[in-house]
Amino acid sequence: MGENVSVITSIIDYFKTRRWLLIWIGIFAAILIILGIAGQFRIYGPPTLYEWSIIGQVSLIWIIAKFVFKKDLTEEYLLGLIFGIQWEFLTEPYWTYLPDKFAIQVWKDFPVIGVVGWSTNFTIALLFSDWLGKKLFNLNPKELRFNWKVLLCDAISIQIIGSLAEWIYGIVLGGWKYSMPFGIGKSPLGLGWEVHIGYMIVFFWYGTTFRVWKYKLEGDL
Repeated sequence: MGENVSVITSIIDYFKTRRWLLIWIGIFAAILIILGIAGQFRIYGPPTLYEWSIIGQVSLIWIIAKFVFKKDLTEEYLLGLIFGIQWEFLTEPYWTYLPDKFAIQVWKDFPVIGVVGWSTNFTIALLFSDWLGKKLFNLNPKELRFNWKVLLCDAISIQIIGSLAEWIYGIVLGGWKYSMPFGIGKSPLGLGWEVHIGYMIVFFWYGTTFRVWKYKLEGDL
């Protein structure tokens, strides 16, 4: 009994200094409720190897960061998940997820497990962008100097991390079919240029939100 109380106390203490995270968890819960009401869950079978690979990727990176590099990526992961849901929701008409790849879907063809992969994509892209900023321009993320240098690092980072993941899971492994809206052609990776542009727009929002909310509300500014 004492151990259970200790665990609960630790969880409460964790969130006491992370008020911004509680707000985003509330938003995340609201999104799931809305999607559940607006549509319905469709389960075509047990989780596929494709879905298990995403879960494994997300878990492995978090574990390595936690126990090897002593860095807790929980906050980055949760916010990345929320922005991944936003990305999938806004761009739903532009691709169709295949049931043999994503067996658990909600709403139209919203990939329940697949969207978890955005936790990793956005987290790694954010960390890589901060590293680029430090190496190229000696930027400190906590100073929040949001000028063209920060945006440039964000743009480069998301194109390398996000577009590579999109190419592997979408083009190479064939997890979904594309239906690009503007017909402005494809990049050398075989992705519509709309994908690359969309990545930058969403990631600019994610990077700014994470840096401002995390550092400001946790008292680092």
